[in-house]
Amino acid sequence: MDIIPEFQDEIFRVIVEDAPDGILLVDLAGRVVFANRQVTELFGYASEEIHGQRVEILIPENKRAMHIIHREIYQEHPETRPMGSGLDLAGRRRDGSTFPVEISLSLLSTGEGDLAVAVVRDVSRQRRGEEALRRSEERHRLLTEHAQDVIFRYRLLPTPGFEYVSAAMTRLLGYRVEEFYVDDQLIFRVVHPDDRPLLERAFTADGPRTFALRLQHRDGALRWFEQSMSPVIDAQGVTVALEGIARDVTDRRVADEERNLLLSEVERQMERERIAGDLHDETIQSIYAVGLGLHAALADPSVTKEAALEHTIEDLNSVIVELRTYMQGLSGQAVGGGLEPLAIRVEALVRGGVLPRWTLAVAPDLALDPAFERHVYLLAKELISNVQRHAHAETASLTIAREGIGSEGRLLIRITDDGVGFERDGVPPTSFGFRSMEQRVALLDGSMVVKSRPGTGTAIEIALPLTASETGTR
Repeated sequence: MDIIPEFQDEIFRVIVEDAPDGILLVDLAGRVVFANRQVTELFGYASEEIHGQRVEILIPENKRAMHIIHREIYQEHPETRPMGSGLDLAGRRRDGSTFPVEISLSLLSTGEGDLAVAVVRDVSRQRRGEEALRRSEERHRLLTEHAQDVIFRYRLLPTPGFEYVSAAMTRLLGYRVEEFYVDDQLIFRVVHPDDRPLLERAFTADGPRTFALRLQHRDGALRWFEQSMSPVIDAQGVTVALEGIARDVTDRRVADEERNLLLSEVERQMERERIAGDLHDETIQSIYAVGLGLHAALADPSVTKEAALEHTIEDLNSVIVELRTYMQGLSGQAVGGGLEPLAIRVEALVRGGVLPRWTLAVAPDLALDPAFERHVYLLAKELISNVQRHAHAETASLTIAREGIGSEGRLLIRITDDGVGFERDGVPPTSFGFRSMEQRVALLDGSMVVKSRPGTGTAIEIALPLTASETGTR
């Protein structure tokens, strides 16, 4: 069949001969009646080597028999098959090597009979890219599935829920990942009730992106997790999902709490030792000196017993005054000497590098009465201690500054943290720390405002009139 002359013109050359894909015309007997230049370049044959040959010469040998069957079926029921129909097709070069192809088929009717038009495209580069992408995705999947941390994607729109949760969730919390897919509310039942408001705010478009909370293992045990999330924003600028990592920090939290307890115990022990040393070096030594004086007076025949006793009573009265002064100092009522500036002493309270991370702002020019300053220090110490022991916070801040001038002025002590928060009415009456602060603030005619709610952190502001600083304690 010679149909080539019908197309030997400029339009044919431009459209067919210079086409980027290989183009074949095959008759009903399966013989190639035309192959453009791209076919010869793809398969390595000269044009005359292909012309008149069965098209199966371009098919891998192990697929030729099946191709003949498919070709005959197509001839009986011809239909257009577009490129990229999802079939796994391959071509065979003249040297026997094979390469992946995509082929579109259509029927061309001529005056000498019907012809099958096959457009052949080499997709080797595309397949290599797809394979590289597949291997990359597989490596990413393996890394994700074997990661120690929980990796997740949480959908915000149109309906909230997890789109992906890594296998670490099962290891850390005992729940199968499928359970989080089918039950969108499971995560809110797993979170500690006090931390649920925090999680609900976090799973919104404008919620916090880094935070710590407690999740409950299937067996009931609580685990601490630090979470870090990034928003997924669509083309319209809408946050449609959150991708994040959750790290189990339970052991670190426990270690921090144990360290804080140990540090507190060490501090208490050091205080006991300091008091014991003070009593030994001052009071006991004074009493011992009184005893020596009494013994010497009784041994002196020139001193009457009455005079010895009177002198001893005077010495004991001095010891009593000394002891009373010391006890007042322990309760914050005595004026101490040689103390470091307040800012330095407060900074020492948060030294050590354990959570939370502190931001301190203690005004350097407060010029407070020493006794009043002692109260301020003890209040700051109790506030800091409460945060360190109970808040489970990542960050906290403490500010001590003057506000106003003269008799209208006051001293503000403000502390904030991003910890678990609490219900003010839920503080037991046996809580010595709060009771002690309230008593001390009342002693100074001050006020204390507590703002806290589970999952939202805590802010406490104490305002003390500076008139108390002028008179010390009352």
